[in-house]
Amino acid sequence: MVEKLQADAPPSCPTFEALPEDQQKALSAAFDRAVSLAKEAGLPEPEIFQFVEDVLDLQSIHEARAEAERTGEKPVPLSKIKKGLGL
Repeated sequence: MVEKLQADAPPSCPTFEALPEDQQKALSAAFDRAVSLAKEAGLPEPEIFQFVEDVLDLQSIHEARAEAERTGEKPVPLSKIKKGLGL
């Protein structure tokens, strides 16, 4: 079920084809299972992938907070970011 698509991805984000064969098989099986679970639950396919993306976003947030805590870095206020972007 996993479609092999060529994408313009940065070097830090390997394409599916760049992964070792065992990782390709594992990832393909995981995607196939996710699609199967979505169908069993009556969810549209995009919903399950949106959920996976949300989980990954949360993991990134937790990692960033842990790093900030480790380094003592303070968060930049959103208002300062918006001002810097001219918003």
